[in-house]
Amino acid sequence: MLKQSLRHGWSYDARPQVYEYDETATDDFGFARLWSGGMSTALLSREGIVHVAAIVEGTAEVTVDGSKVQIEAGQIILLDGDSALHAHSPKPWARYGWFFRDSILRGREYRRLMGEPRSITRESLLAMTSVANTSLDANRAGVKPSIHSRIAMEHLAAAAAYEHSSRSRTDPVHRDGLFLAAQTLISERFRDPALTVEVLCRDLAVSASSLHRAYQPMGMSPRREIERHRVAEGLRRLASDDGKHGPSMADIAAESGFTSVVTMRRALTRAGHRAPRGN
Repeated sequence: MLKQSLRHGWSYDARPQVYEYDETATDDFGFARLWSGGMSTALLSREGIVHVAAIVEGTAEVTVDGSKVQIEAGQIILLDGDSALHAHSPKPWARYGWFFRDSILRGREYRRLMGEPRSITRESLLAMTSVANTSLDANRAGVKPSIHSRIAMEHLAAAAAYEHSSRSRTDPVHRDGLFLAAQTLISERFRDPALTVEVLCRDLAVSASSLHRAYQPMGMSPRREIERHRVAEGLRRLASDDGKHGPSMADIAAESGFTSVVTMRRALTRAGHRAPRGN
């Protein structure tokens, strides 16, 4: 079982095959960026909280007090934390989640929107995710979200849900499944130094601009994701090295997907880690 994840109270029935997230939260509001290889999750009731979910890729079935609705890529949904909530997706999906305590979204004009998937424009989605991504980046540097961040996020969510895009369901935010397909290839092949963005594009049969467009709402790039996986693997291997009979720096770099020790050191430094000495 996964530990309860996200301060706003979602818990997971079983560990997904693939699961990654970044989050930042206070007691009154917070948000997270998540993607997973399918999951089943339930909300532990928290009175006075409104939850907002925006789907970037994939689909999910959300059950609100026993009633089921389907939410798809390019849609947003407002959820009342006083309700019994459950979300399930057997396939990979990528999404953002926000929660607000004592929110304007609990006002009478928004009650009719609760539990109803609403299509939003790409511009609205990018506005919401850009603020969230900036705050998530700041959180890694130790900066907690301010009341101004909350106000911005709350009003962006309110505007996106209330305006309701007339975008056709057949007009996806980007090619369906592209982000998660790329993430899967990266997680499987990052240890191969030959894996580059160009190789990803070739194997996925997409242009570089299409691939970067798929990553844009998640505040990421394919190059940074390849490097992030390699850095994590390098750190894992360095931590298990006792310095006596372990592999050389060159072997650790190569086995982590780096083309050289110098490349590994530079990547570790960019990620905020101390680069190891020695060969």
